[in-house]
Amino acid sequence: MVVYADVFVIVNLYIDFFLLWCVRGFLRLRAKGWRLVAGSLCGALCALLSLLPMPGWASLLLGGGVAFVTAAGAFSPVKWQQLLRAWLCLWLFSFLLGGFFLFLIRFFAPKNMAVLGSAVYFDLSLPLLFFFTCLAYGVFWVFGRLFPREASPLRLCPLQVENRGVTVSLTARADTGNDLREPFSGLPVIVCEAQALGKAAPDAALDFLLTGTVPPQPAQKLRLIPFSTLGAEGLLPAFRADKVTLGKEQKPLACYLALCPRPLSSGQFTALFNPHAFEEF
Repeated sequence: MVVYADVFVIVNLYIDFFLLWCVRGFLRLRAKGWRLVAGSLCGALCALLSLLPMPGWASLLLGGGVAFVTAAGAFSPVKWQQLLRAWLCLWLFSFLLGGFFLFLIRFFAPKNMAVLGSAVYFDLSLPLLFFFTCLAYGVFWVFGRLFPREASPLRLCPLQVENRGVTVSLTARADTGNDLREPFSGLPVIVCEAQALGKAAPDAALDFLLTGTVPPQPAQKLRLIPFSTLGAEGLLPAFRADKVTLGKEQKPLACYLALCPRPLSSGQFTALFNPHAFEEF
């Protein structure tokens, strides 16, 4: 079989985009479509190295390196733990897809398919590749219409907090299991990472996280919100910010913000809110 470099790059561009799309959905990462295309292009160009003669162990190392470059091109800059997860997940999906193609070659022996090192090659004409590109776009478009991301209960929304003259932006995840409310007013509570709020959080709330005690006369009224989960229970310090807006429409919310001393995720989001607790949703 004659391998054409342009067809080889285009085929692996498609395959890498599909793998990155799966990784983004599996890990719930925030990456726009053009970033997935950029990462796919990096992986497709690096895949040309697999055409060089090399031993099996070198091919394995090359596959891992290409997977890392592809993941970094699509999802960076992120925390190194998050990038490590994306890299390992992409490498795992690549192994699974490669095993599937080897199964097809072993039992069905298609004449226009080959696995070259850590890459896959289809002997297809450029017009046929263009047709499949349009077909794939149509499938993704229909899937997006039938299952819009905004309708998912796991959607992510921008959250903006203004307090003490400081404005911070967070990423909030919709969580219908968050039923916390401030006991006196009954207002819903949004749980935020203390580190993400930074200087927008009152000193009294931060002191409570460190010492477990409330100052006798805090500069800003502090509320203690009881919580209970499967693994723990206790009190979270909460406060009313000067202004809280959520979503791209920046809908103002009447709520309390509770400080969580631990990370809520590995970097995907830094706050939790219950959309059913607000009339705006």
